[in-house]
Amino acid sequence: MLPIIYQSHDLIIYSYPLLMGLGWGTAYQILSEIIPPNYSRVHFQFIFWGIFLSSWLAAKTLFLITLPANLSEEVFGNLSFWMGGGFVFYGGLLGGMVFIVFFHKYIKKVSYELLWAILPALTIGHGVGRIGCFLTGCCFGDVTTLPWGIYQHGHFRHPTQLLEAIFLIGLGIYLLKSKREKYVLFIYYLLGYGSFRFFLEFLRGDTIRGSWLGLSPSQIISLGLISLGLISLRKPLISST
Repeated sequence: MLPIIYQSHDLIIYSYPLLMGLGWGTAYQILSEIIPPNYSRVHFQFIFWGIFLSSWLAAKTLFLITLPANLSEEVFGNLSFWMGGGFVFYGGLLGGMVFIVFFHKYIKKVSYELLWAILPALTIGHGVGRIGCFLTGCCFGDVTTLPWGIYQHGHFRHPTQLLEAIFLIGLGIYLLKSKREKYVLFIYYLLGYGSFRFFLEFLRGDTIRGSWLGLSPSQIISLGLISLGLISLRKPLISST
C-alpha cells in the first residue's frame, strides 16, 4: 500500500484524493471531447458539475447507510468525512442517474448519444479512482493463496481494486471506440458492469458494510443494474422525444 505518495515538512500528497481527482479530471476531459454538438458548453458544464455534486452527496449518503449505526453516527458530523474519503460508488451512480433524469425533464431532453458520451467518461474515470483505492488499501480483497495475491492488511489478498480498474478502463475504451449503436452500448454497460461487480464482490474482504439477504449491498444494486439492462432490451429507459 502507498497511502502517501509524497511527504515533506510542509507538503503531504495522499494517493486516494490524488487518484480520485485524476479520475474526475479524466472524466471531464473525455466528456468535453465527445459530448454531442447539440449540447452547448453551458449545458456541458451543468451536466458535469450536476453529476459531480449529486454523485458526491449520494456516494457519501450510501456509505453512511451501509455502515454500522455506531460508526455512521461517529462520522456523520465529521467535516473531514464529507470532504475526504468514504464513498460508495453505487451511491454516486444512483445520484448521477437521478440528476440525469432531472436534467432530462427540466433542462433539455437527454439522448442516448449523451448517455453514451457519459459512459466512457464514467468507466475510465472510475477505473482511475480504483487505483487510488488500491494504493490506500480500501475496498480490499479476501485472503487468497493464488499467485496474484497482493500483500495488504497482514495477508495476501485478491487484488480486487486492480481487477476492477483493469475491467473498467478496458470497458471504457471499448465504449469509446465501438461502432455499435449508442443505445446498445448503454445496455452493455448496465449488463457488463453489473455482472462483473456482482461476481467481484465474492472476492472482497472488507465486510464492514454487512450483508442483506446473504448478499452485499453492492451485489443487490448490481442485480438492479442487470435488471435495468434486461428491461432496456425491450423498452428504452429514457425517451428522447
